[in-house]
Amino acid sequence: MNNKSLLRRLLKQLGNRNNKMGISLSAIVIILFLFFAPDLLNFESSNTVIDNQDTEVISSEFNGENFEVLPTLKKIPVDLVSVNDGDTMRIDLNGYEIPVRYLIIDTPEMNYDSGDPAPFAQEAKEMNETYLKEADQVYIELDVGPPTDNYNRILAYVYSDDVLMNEALLEEGLARVRYVNPPNNSYETLLREAEDRAQNESLNIWN
Repeated sequence: MNNKSLLRRLLKQLGNRNNKMGISLSAIVIILFLFFAPDLLNFESSNTVIDNQDTEVISSEFNGENFEVLPTLKKIPVDLVSVNDGDTMRIDLNGYEIPVRYLIIDTPEMNYDSGDPAPFAQEAKEMNETYLKEADQVYIELDVGPPTDNYNRILAYVYSDDVLMNEALLEEGLARVRYVNPPNNSYETLLREAEDRAQNESLNIWN
């Protein structure tokens, strides 16, 4: 049983019995919260891969445009087509080639049409590309808000196997936290912590 389940059980038991010690239920709740708070506030990325039902929905209903049928906060297996830079790629999902924009992060621009890459743009692209090409499986994970941006790119958290690339790029100082648009920010805390670590170590763009 994890800490969250245990906390719920304890609160239920406390609510159903008389308090013989004269301690208010509110005080007990506060004590329990202080004990369990680190776990409750640890917004880790998902390890939940879509199930057979989700797979069937995607297979039978997704037509390359109706992104609302895709499950949220679950890892969807996809095939990598190409990597454009540190925070965009193209995937094949159910036979449709679709561009993907990484949620909540921004990497330096490659400036393909206007000149030389920005500092650390090439490094961000190479890290992104290396991880994704070496993965046994690439996944995308949609948040609970709008599934696409104004360019009709899927907005997603991207995984190389179990590595959350949004977080990994931030940890290496090759990305910044940007474009935080609730409710598409379930992992904002996690990603800001990764950015803070890179800043504290003066890595790459923070040097």
